[in-house]
Amino acid sequence: MSSRCKPQAERQVLVLFFLFILLFIPSPFLYAWGDLGHRIVADVAESYLDRHARAEIQAFIGEFSLATIADWADKIRGERPETAHWHFVDIPFQTSRYDPKRDCAEGDCVIAAIQRFKAILADRARSDLERFEALKFLVHFVGDLHQPLHTTNHNDRGGNDLPVTFFEEKLNPRSDKLWNLHAVWDTGLIERTGLVRPTYVERLREWLKKRSVPALQKGTVVDWALEAHRAAVNVAYPTPEDRKLSKDYFEKSVPVMDELLAKAGVRLARVLNEAFQTGK
Repeated sequence: MSSRCKPQAERQVLVLFFLFILLFIPSPFLYAWGDLGHRIVADVAESYLDRHARAEIQAFIGEFSLATIADWADKIRGERPETAHWHFVDIPFQTSRYDPKRDCAEGDCVIAAIQRFKAILADRARSDLERFEALKFLVHFVGDLHQPLHTTNHNDRGGNDLPVTFFEEKLNPRSDKLWNLHAVWDTGLIERTGLVRPTYVERLREWLKKRSVPALQKGTVVDWALEAHRAAVNVAYPTPEDRKLSKDYFEKSVPVMDELLAKAGVRLARVLNEAFQTGK
């Protein structure tokens, strides 16, 4: 085997091993967007990858899609507790400004994690294992960044401690636990649309066709986090006094959720395109 082919073969062995292991990792908890939301973001991103990034990603995951690795970061949280804080950033509800010393001490938040793993992915001096892990984290964390309740500190653990009734259901059938605001935004809204993943992705692509994608991709990771934070303050948290969420809340929230999912997809593509361009 030539020296050029050897790294490629090693990467293929690595990804096959990863996918085999992934099948046996339990996922007892629900996190941002749920697995469906994260895969939707990854599917959207694939449409906006440049040729170089697409080839580089294929070298890592072969013919598999980005969606295959989109929820890996959630599945390993139990065995790697040090990663837990990388999924969110605690920007206070009452503010519209990000303060890294206050909100991301020692770089322990999703904003810093995205910046850190983008640099690792771009660094060809790093091992394939390190860069592959960075890719998996990035695919997931850019999605997390666009879930409003992952950007806001309202003293309720991102809505996890805020019980609600969702379309007259107190019990979340996915988890057999009480519905809370976080779970509504993780999975409830998406599943309530009744759309299967390919249809949902196509819906977002149609939305994007009517917008300037380069304009949506502009800004920094901090800008994107603050945008999601505004959605939490203005849309997610304003609920009826009885916390019974039904048609009115759903119709108010779904367009905002769709916009954030679509933006997460095109922005993930930008992050990956830049990482692999830097790493040329």
